Amino acid sequence: MKAPDSKAVLGIIFLTVFLDLIGFGIVLPLLPFYASEMGATPLIVGLIIGSYSAMQFLFSPVWGALSDRHGRRPLLILGLFGSATSYIVFGLANTIVVLLASRVIAGIMGANIPVAQAYIADTTTAEKRARGMGLIGAAFGLGFIFGPALGGFLSRWGYGVPGFVAAGLSFLAAGSAVFLLPESLPPEKRSRTTGHGGLDAFAARGRAARKVFGDRRLRDPIIAFFLGTMGFAGFTTTFPLFLDRPLGLDAAHAGAMFAVVGTISAMMQGMAIGPLVERRGEKTIAALGGLLLGSGLAVMGLLRTTPITLTMLVPVGIGWGMLAPSIQSLISRRAHAREQGEVLGVNQSASAVARVIGPVAAGWAFGALGPGLGFLAGGGLILASAAWAWLMPPRGPGLGDLPAGDPGRAAERAEMARGPEAPLPDGPAPAEPRD
Repeated sequence: MKAPDSKAVLGIIFLTVFLDLIGFGIVLPLLPFYASEMGATPLIVGLIIGSYSAMQFLFSPVWGALSDRHGRRPLLILGLFGSATSYIVFGLANTIVVLLASRVIAGIMGANIPVAQAYIADTTTAEKRARGMGLIGAAFGLGFIFGPALGGFLSRWGYGVPGFVAAGLSFLAAGSAVFLLPESLPPEKRSRTTGHGGLDAFAARGRAARKVFGDRRLRDPIIAFFLGTMGFAGFTTTFPLFLDRPLGLDAAHAGAMFAVVGTISAMMQGMAIGPLVERRGEKTIAALGGLLLGSGLAVMGLLRTTPITLTMLVPVGIGWGMLAPSIQSLISRRAHAREQGEVLGVNQSASAVARVIGPVAAGWAFGALGPGLGFLAGGGLILASAAWAWLMPPRGPGLGDLPAGDPGRAAERAEMARGPEAPLPDGPAPAEPRD
């Protein structure tokens, strides 16, 4: 059988993931309004939003194990059709229970992003794999820009309408996969294990977490990323509620503002983060990003006016665009070459848990403490992430956050010369393209 053209395959994968993530982004700004209209408290809103990430955390290993056994293509197609079904349920929801069910289904079916990543790994060489994986990141970023804006605009015709449009996009993505996407994992390369794939994956995840968190050089940046992710997830949950009360704005405004934050963040990650980290190092840029993001949320909560909120979207977008990639890069650089996949997998699991806890905690704080103190609490959590990133000790003695050209970088070169298994110190990343 002729091997599929890798560029064409990557284009199809990007299209399917992008269309599906636009569907996810469509419901993001209006879900709190939709749930509140049905009588949900801020805490219930947080539970509904957190349920999506909880299902992703639980089912990601299951999807990955199933795709190893049965191939990538059928699991991708099943997930896309399942996502479309969840959006139809969302559009038809008339009670909180049905709305919750729609997000649970969406979380289960949307947990197949690792399958798309595995597909890319199957169809790319090691040299081109980073670019392929970057397409998934680009699809996420673009989905977060266009989806909320479209969802906010469509909400003018009712909160259910965006759900039906999201379903149509997921059906379109599924159709693209059915007719255009070849299988990437031939039968002879599939797993023949007779164990319980999902349970085995969970057990492996637990063993990896114990190992990684037992090493402080890895534990510290993962905790910093956990705190930052939890704070940002809380912000995205309660921000629409904040716009509704006390500012009196609607889902259309929420969608436009989410799109602004997504655009600023994407521009930071695409154009500015590489040179900044090269000059100042990951720790400095992560701490500065957390300071901007946390301060932006705190100012929103303190002043609670529309002009201030619009102004603070800029440091919020810049801050998240600096904080997230810098800490992720630092985690990767602290890991040995032989443990990259394991360490980054643990970090992904930790951030998934943060996206479960963050919305629930933020919903509770918003309802119990009010919009002002709720946002102050979220800003404080992100400032704690920034402080943790800044104060955590370097990976090794004498190796700190060094700018490019610093004589101390000679230590890094010496360590790298000892072999590919050595982890990199906490200095500026090499000048290379960043996704």
